Amino acid sequence: MALPKLNVPVYETILPSTEKVIKYRPFLVKEEKILLTAMEDDTGKELPAAIKQIIGNCVLESLDVNSLPTFDLEFLFLRLRAKSVGEKVKIGLRPWPCSQNEGKLCGNSTEVEINLEEVKVIKDKDHSSKIMLDENIGIVLDYPTTAVLDKSKEDSFGIGIDIIKESVKMIYTKDDVYERDSFSTEDLDEFIDSLNSEQFQKVKKFFDTMPKLSYDVKYKCSTCGEDKTTTLEGLDSFFG
Repeated sequence: MALPKLNVPVYETILPSTEKVIKYRPFLVKEEKILLTAMEDDTGKELPAAIKQIIGNCVLESLDVNSLPTFDLEFLFLRLRAKSVGEKVKIGLRPWPCSQNEGKLCGNSTEVEINLEEVKVIKDKDHSSKIMLDENIGIVLDYPTTAVLDKSKEDSFGIGIDIIKESVKMIYTKDDVYERDSFSTEDLDEFIDSLNSEQFQKVKKFFDTMPKLSYDVKYKCSTCGEDKTTTLEGLDSFFG
């Protein structure tokens, strides 16, 4: 005789990049095992893959996890964590600066409680994926995924160039549109290398202003008693 199946609650959230409503379920024991195994790796290299696997398991519809922007993955994981383990987490913060430490980082941490349901993906009002490089030529960029970030193994400048190249979706003029599959990697290399400093900064602005997981925490420093505000950004900040 088959064992009865337990009911699992289903929740909805809005995917930040597309604003599409998606349904998901909380972690089950099998996802907890995946996460715990990844966290045992001191290098941290196993955790991104584990997060993607867990999201893929728990989202109840077709979703290409590998193509999601990093901020989508971080947002979804926080939502899953909140519904699976609990909405509240406690972390220690060391504010800058206090009146007693001459403008330096506080020597002691203050424990604060954060409601993960309140953490949002913040979108810059000046952000745009469509960038005019000059009066005739423009470029359209896609958000980098973890797969793109994992492929970059060079120095910081090289990593930046790799990410830009991997993120190019389209190049266009007033008369023509060049989709990414219509030109070679060599042609793209030559195009990116020909950007002047001003044009490169326009492209860089896309990455500097792209949506990010962000939350302002207001609290009282346990060392000096002053009211502080610390902005947390990125998934790691919420589990410090």
